[in-house]
Amino acid sequence: MKDFNKYVIKFARFLQSLLVIAIGLLGVLLIILLFRDLIPLFQLLLSPSIKESNSAIMDEIIVFFLFFEFTAMIISALRHHGHTSINFLMGLSVTALIRSLITAHGDVWEIVATSVSILMLIIAMVIFNKHMKNM
Repeated sequence: MKDFNKYVIKFARFLQSLLVIAIGLLGVLLIILLFRDLIPLFQLLLSPSIKESNSAIMDEIIVFFLFFEFTAMIISALRHHGHTSINFLMGLSVTALIRSLITAHGDVWEIVATSVSILMLIIAMVIFNKHMKNM
């Protein structure tokens, strides 16, 4: 039975190594996409009809920051051997909702719902941090 447990532990380490390699490759791909996304952003910024392309510029900036946040999440996962903390993920969620709130120009109820979601996430982060310090 001890030999079987040794093989299971070795296999688990092998799978975790493969996971870290896959996450690293995904990080490299996201960095490439991040820089590739800068080209259309600069083209829109230099276009003569910038007033018509304001929403397109905002869309490109949002996509850029999505790549940036996913890359930050992958870096965090690589630093922690394939794991990401819940606190980090909640912080990313708050950031994404704030960005959504900044670009929202439509329905008032959508803006209120996004604001309430941000508030709930911040309250959850405070409660989580308070109880994690006690453990």
